Amino acid sequence: MTYIFLFVCILVLGGVVALFVFRNRKKQDLYPLLVMKDELERETLSDDLKKVKALEIAGKAEKLYSQWESEWYEIQSIDIEELDRDLYSAETYIDKFNFKRADEVIMNSGELIANIKDRIAGIRREIKELTEVEPRNRELYEEIVVEYKELNRELLAKRHQYGAAAEQFEQSIKEIAPQLDDFKLLTSTGKYLEAQEKINSVKVLIDDLKERMEVLPDLLKEIEKTCPAQIQSLRLKVEEMEKKGFKLNHLEISSKIESSVWQLSDAREKVKSGDIDLIENILDGIYDVIDEVSNDLKKELDYKKYIEENYREITNKLELQDKLNEALYNNIQEIKNRYQIYQKDEEMVANYYDELSDLLDVKHDIDVYINNQPKLNYKDLKEKVELLGQGLEKIEEDQTNYSRYLTSLREEEGHAREKLIFINQEKEVIKRKLDNSRVPGFSDRFIVLYKDVTDSYRYALEELKKEPINIDLLKRAVAEAEESLDIYASEVNNILTDIELIEKLIRYANRYRKDNVEFHQQLTVAEQYYREYRYNKTLEIIRNSLDKVEPGAYERIRNSVKPR
Repeated sequence: MTYIFLFVCILVLGGVVALFVFRNRKKQDLYPLLVMKDELERETLSDDLKKVKALEIAGKAEKLYSQWESEWYEIQSIDIEELDRDLYSAETYIDKFNFKRADEVIMNSGELIANIKDRIAGIRREIKELTEVEPRNRELYEEIVVEYKELNRELLAKRHQYGAAAEQFEQSIKEIAPQLDDFKLLTSTGKYLEAQEKINSVKVLIDDLKERMEVLPDLLKEIEKTCPAQIQSLRLKVEEMEKKGFKLNHLEISSKIESSVWQLSDAREKVKSGDIDLIENILDGIYDVIDEVSNDLKKELDYKKYIEENYREITNKLELQDKLNEALYNNIQEIKNRYQIYQKDEEMVANYYDELSDLLDVKHDIDVYINNQPKLNYKDLKEKVELLGQGLEKIEEDQTNYSRYLTSLREEEGHAREKLIFINQEKEVIKRKLDNSRVPGFSDRFIVLYKDVTDSYRYALEELKKEPINIDLLKRAVAEAEESLDIYASEVNNILTDIELIEKLIRYANRYRKDNVEFHQQLTVAEQYYREYRYNKTLEIIRNSLDKVEPGAYERIRNSVKPR
């Protein structure tokens, strides 16, 4: 019992010690916040505000100062007081061992301190910016005065280069002086922010005026020289092409050129306003029209070149193809008694007559147009000639393929004759090979196979003798005869090979008959099957029997027999 009591006391004492240690740690966490609060209370922002007040500011700057002063008062009287109360509460919670509540207050206090510091830093940054406004304004003012004087000298020295815009530039320069006076008045009365806005706006005006005075002489050169010269060159090009026989009405070039001339006059009027962007837009539009017309004229030249390079060749091909179609038709009439020509093929050639007739009509219309018109629309001509060439290309391809087909009919007939001669000779050679072999006999299957070859040969021969010959049917009949011959030859060669193998096996196996009664009996059965023409069964019995007495002998002997 004493030990238990002692243990409990130690636990209680340990707990108390731990609480005091933890409390001290929390107070250490609180200490940096107390230091920062003291620093905020000693903050010297009031001195900075007094320096701003001494500048005798007015207007927007004065309003901005009032905002800073109000915000600084709020920080001192409300935020820092609230921070002081929170830190005191946190310390109280720690002393009462309410660590959870103390942590919440410490966290909120840290956020409040950070917020106060950010607001003070923001005020200081804005104060610094305000104190730098006046020196920057003064520096920009001096720069503008120099540029203002330079613009005056530039206008006096090069007035003739600005044309009708000179008066507008002069007026713009005169309007700058009163605005500079307004800037000086605002600065002298402490309205530094208003003065900053004024001097910045004057700077924008100066820069815009400088840019316009730099660019306008080049634009005037384009308006008075470059652009009119390009328009005149375009007119001369059009006149030259029309004299050479080009019909250009469909391009509406005259209306486009007149529109460009009108726009050029409008650009001259806009010079008085000195609006550079508007003048540049007008000139860009004119140049776009000039480029468009130039490209159209180039295309017309390309169209004419295409006609000159291709029309004669296409017309020659058309006339040649018309003659070839006639020859193709005559060729069909000549050979249709010898070979069967399908009706669709004759209709195809007849359709070519109509298609070629239509193309010849197109050619006739083109020739009439070229010969009777003083000026030609080469774009329209090119489209018609291309259509002519495309139609002719299709007919030419089909005619070439069909001419090859007609030529191939005689070749196919010759091939069929050669194959049938070979089939007739080969089937007899195979039959003699079978008849001359020294074997007991053969099954009726070889008679059937021989008959199949003979029948298919005769059927193909009948197809060959027909008039007109149907080449497609003939080719199929010859293919069937070749297939029958292949089957016949294959089976004859296989059976002759098997018989040779059987004879070798029997001669080899005789050495085991005297000493092996079972083997002798099996071999006798095999010989009986052999005399009955059952060669596959014979091979099976010999193989199984021989493998029992001498494994591998069968394979060795079989490999020594070469296939027929």
